[in-house]
Amino acid sequence: MSRALLAALLLLVARAAPAAPDTALERLATAVASDVRAAGPEAPVALSLTASAPELRRAFETLLAARLAQAGLAPVVLVAPSPEDAEVLARETGARALVRLTLGVDTGALGARGDVVGTWVNFWSGRTPTRPPSPAAALARQVPADPESLALAAMKPTAPVSPPAAGPPRPLRLVGARLTHLPSPAAALATGDLTGDGRDEVVVLTERAVHVFAADGHLLAERSLDVLPPGPAPTREPFGAVAVLANPPRIAAFSTRFAHAEVLVLENGALRFATRMEGVPLDAEARGAFVPGQTAFGADVRLAGEQRLSGVPARFTTYSAALSRVLLVQPDGQGAFYPRPSAAPVPLSGLGAGSALGDLDGDGTPELLTTSPELQPSPDVLRVFKTGESATTAQEPLWQGALPAGRALFVVTARLDEGPLRAVVVGLTLPDGTGELFLLRPGAP
Repeated sequence: MSRALLAALLLLVARAAPAAPDTALERLATAVASDVRAAGPEAPVALSLTASAPELRRAFETLLAARLAQAGLAPVVLVAPSPEDAEVLARETGARALVRLTLGVDTGALGARGDVVGTWVNFWSGRTPTRPPSPAAALARQVPADPESLALAAMKPTAPVSPPAAGPPRPLRLVGARLTHLPSPAAALATGDLTGDGRDEVVVLTERAVHVFAADGHLLAERSLDVLPPGPAPTREPFGAVAVLANPPRIAAFSTRFAHAEVLVLENGALRFATRMEGVPLDAEARGAFVPGQTAFGADVRLAGEQRLSGVPARFTTYSAALSRVLLVQPDGQGAFYPRPSAAPVPLSGLGAGSALGDLDGDGTPELLTTSPELQPSPDVLRVFKTGESATTAQEPLWQGALPAGRALFVVTARLDEGPLRAVVVGLTLPDGTGELFLLRPGAP
């Protein structure tokens, strides 16, 4: 056989071969379809799905029906109020088998569980709709969730959210999945709309570079900082600050490896140098100073209009501001919460290195997010507390959940959809010396 003919045959085979599933929903649909086929049902097969969100259910039933159609099972999608009603409806439509599934996202996994049962009625059963002995199988599959499945499972209010009445806090549920892997640990995180599409991008400062990711984890741009002069007193661990500036959108980044901060602009898939910045960009409106050689910032915090924040601790590692509130976290887990920049700070304790303020439930008041205060927690835990004119970690959290293995040193919130709800992005340092971004989105209750 000639090389040209062999190459043509290989190309034909490659084109004919189905593409490998590359999303969590596609992988789950392929796995469930394989389990259904293994049960040996006859066509047509009815499908009845329930899920935590209608968007998630519709997307999965479309993919699963397509997989079963490829297998010649002639799927029929049913809409029934209960699994029992689905069985009756499947018989009425003439289906020979019924697949009943419950779909959801939990603890970083997208899962489907349920069963496949026969619906053919034996003539000799008379009016009693007995089941045949086959097919009969329990179905249970799960795959790691991804940003797409989280977005479909996310809670999307259909009307503007008004501030809640006095009483117990509204339920909060976060569902998480890995957003992207980082070649080195994060030194700082920030979020903001850099492209003008109404959704935030995630900006990651590592020891020697700046990376910009879209809401689905896709890398939009990156820039090395090695062109900057070296800093006089760098820290042993990656440390710095990064912020998204507005009007126009820009990125301000400072790493202790280098002598000063610089401002970057995202243009045509690349980060372009705009100007040099004096001071450390704690966020879009605040500037601070680095304590030489230490993974900490100094007590001088300047806000917009050169206003200075009063009562700042001698050293702090985390600065976060949202809806006129300010949070500072010290290396020992103590902190200061400012209900207003001009107000006296409220002391806090039991804070983790990964701490932030952000409005997760859309009520106009930011929640306090903080990781475990332990030095080496296993696993680390993210906790969410309500705030107001004060804040405390002594109360029952609105939500708490375990994080993947690694040190959770950075937490920020991001607006990834239209509406008031914000997601959470956690920066993890992994044992192998790399990093990871873990995304948690408000999920359907």
